[in-house]
Amino acid sequence: MDRRTFIGVVGFGALLYTAKVKGSENLSFNSFELIYPPLLKKGSKVAFTAPGSPVNIWELRYIANFFQKNGCSIVYGETVTKRDKKFRYLSRDDKFRAEELNRFFADPSIHCIVAARGGYGSIRILDLLDYDTIQKNPKVFIGFSDITVLLNAIYKKTNLVTFHGPTGNFFLDRFTISSLETMIFDKSNNGENIFKYKFTKSEILNPGETSGHLVGGNLSNLVSLLGTEFEFDTKNSLLFLEEISEHPYRIDRMLKQMELAGKFKDCKGVLLGYFGKLDTRRNFYPDYSFTLREIFDSYFKKFDFPVVLNLPFGHQSKFITFPIGGFCEISSKNLEICLNLYEVLTRNENMLIK
Repeated sequence: MDRRTFIGVVGFGALLYTAKVKGSENLSFNSFELIYPPLLKKGSKVAFTAPGSPVNIWELRYIANFFQKNGCSIVYGETVTKRDKKFRYLSRDDKFRAEELNRFFADPSIHCIVAARGGYGSIRILDLLDYDTIQKNPKVFIGFSDITVLLNAIYKKTNLVTFHGPTGNFFLDRFTISSLETMIFDKSNNGENIFKYKFTKSEILNPGETSGHLVGGNLSNLVSLLGTEFEFDTKNSLLFLEEISEHPYRIDRMLKQMELAGKFKDCKGVLLGYFGKLDTRRNFYPDYSFTLREIFDSYFKKFDFPVVLNLPFGHQSKFITFPIGGFCEISSKNLEICLNLYEVLTRNENMLIK
């Protein structure tokens, strides 16, 4: 199974404010500006678009039902409803897919955009997106896998927090729903959007305690951004990575490329999601490959930041939604990661959709 077949206007001035990080005395900056999208609530409108490969509405029934149960209305883009088969593994041509995403961001009646699926094709529209419009019309944008390039490019270009979470063709179990709701819905009275996950000692590659803002996603898609204007910055950040159906030597090569690009030396920690079986050796003539665990050891043991393995996000049934730009703490002492969407000194109530 590969990534292509797996899983089947609010006023922008009111949304921009200064965030301050806990422990920022240890960082090279004291504060920085982020744009947080308004959280969703009853009456929000959710748009589905396919910025990469094609999908059909029937595949989107589980997530559509999830949003409807939370009081949201649904709209489907023509990349979903009117696939053109002449574009093969793409839902429509590049210009059409980019214009639909631009239009959904510009539409003040839409509060959330969900990538219907990943597959391939998102990188082809990065230079066609209207980042000024996206920045002036912040809204929740969710996806993963091939959508990694869009999440990180938008974050890089606009400072808008995006969400590495399930695509529209994902089946949602209770765990996945709990994490997704916590990150994107206004469910609390005190404005906190915090999700905690307990891991085991066997999942600790490097022990330690640290915190920082999140950046990351699918490994091969992140590597494709290196050397471009959309390249992600890991300095003083927590890097999260996942991948599926790649041979160990390919994982090795991609991690080496990231290391050569300096993506590990200044980061504060690494969260590794689903990669497949960690201790299996694959055929590699005339012998066998390293295991994934051995590869991870070779790259990360030399660093003194914490690294946790096998966390539930990526191409698997359980999925923690990570806010790219959101705040995260790792504690090997408490065996816990804690996601905090905001982590700010003050919170502007205008961020909530009324």
